[in-house]
Amino acid sequence: MTRSAPIPPPLEIRSPEDRRRAGLAALGDTIRAARQVPFWAARLPDPGAGPVTEVMLAAMPILRKGDLPAMQAALPPFGGITARAAGAFGRLFLSPGPICEPGGAVDGGAVQAMRAAGVRAGDVVLNCFGYHLTPAGLMFDDAARSLGAAVIPAGGGNTGPILQAMAAYAPRVYVGTPDYLNILIEAAEAAGQPQPFQLALLSAAALPASLRAAFAARGIAVFEQYGTAELGIIAYETDSHDGMVLAESLWAEIVAPGSGEPLPEGEVGELVVTPLRQDYPLIRFGTGDLSGFAPGQAASGHSNRRLRGWLGRADDAVKVKGMFLRPAMLAEVLAALPPDLAALPPDLPARPPARFVIDRTAERDRLTLEIAAPPSDPLGALLLARVRDITRLGCELRWVTPETLAGTETQPILDRRPRPG
Repeated sequence: MTRSAPIPPPLEIRSPEDRRRAGLAALGDTIRAARQVPFWAARLPDPGAGPVTEVMLAAMPILRKGDLPAMQAALPPFGGITARAAGAFGRLFLSPGPICEPGGAVDGGAVQAMRAAGVRAGDVVLNCFGYHLTPAGLMFDDAARSLGAAVIPAGGGNTGPILQAMAAYAPRVYVGTPDYLNILIEAAEAAGQPQPFQLALLSAAALPASLRAAFAARGIAVFEQYGTAELGIIAYETDSHDGMVLAESLWAEIVAPGSGEPLPEGEVGELVVTPLRQDYPLIRFGTGDLSGFAPGQAASGHSNRRLRGWLGRADDAVKVKGMFLRPAMLAEVLAALPPDLAALPPDLPARPPARFVIDRTAERDRLTLEIAAPPSDPLGALLLARVRDITRLGCELRWVTPETLAGTETQPILDRRPRPG
């Protein structure tokens, strides 16, 4: 059944000047609330009683995601950036890092994204984002149910039972990563089972043009969303597919990497976001992602600014299967290998040369740990378990010679995937 294009609600089509005025007032309230906490009081200047200005905000320091693990280890669980105790939040997450993140409120950006994509009351949604420790699954679950849709809380990686649920409930909407949607479609076709999806909301991983075309050929309308565990959904595609519209619940800047100085519209820089919330303030949170503002407004009628999409990283993190992989994680995997492990190669150095290698085959990311060590089943099992514990990623293992890794000490991650575009 063909549905008419969704009509944006008044909040999402207000004039840019009305949005700017309301956003600066909300920024002032957010900063004043944050300064009740010693961490922010020492970090942020007093904005006074009125709204802040863009110039005032740009003078404030950027908070880096990479700073959070050490901050939280020193002052658990949230590093002193909120006065609220853990028990005052509805949900508590633990993302790789490890990073503690509170949740509980329905994410406004996720609601806007699902509504703009055409999710409606009575829809059945297959949600294949994880529900354990990380927020994406519950975030989209809450958003879908707030719109009146029913949700199958599938998670990912359990393809057989998920195919059974698809056959039983015929979900019109898929939510999850592009790669896993492709896996489900291929598995359904191999089983002679029709795939029921008409709509796909895709996030947390790159969407190659080849996959977008493959989904369209099967009659699936695709909508991308962009977000982070700390910030929720930041921007989303509408039915006009002409950029990603910013969520209404945040203030976004594009800044020069390193200096934090705001850049003119059209230039590429790091995306820095301040969510307009007072319970867990993140003032000028650096995403580490590169993007830029697109000129004008979306043809769908949504009047907020648009991002040009994900244009790379401003730091050394790499996203694999929807999760961030950082060089420090390799060091953590290799740290303090136990010398008494049964059958451990006797000549194994304390930290053997190693690197992560990322490839893409059959429209799927593949992560391999290359290590210069004699093959050892106990060591291999230990390393793969550590990779999964630290990164939340499945991994293959390849034993190589030291010569293979010569000169790669400064490149702990080799990403061999094709570049988008």
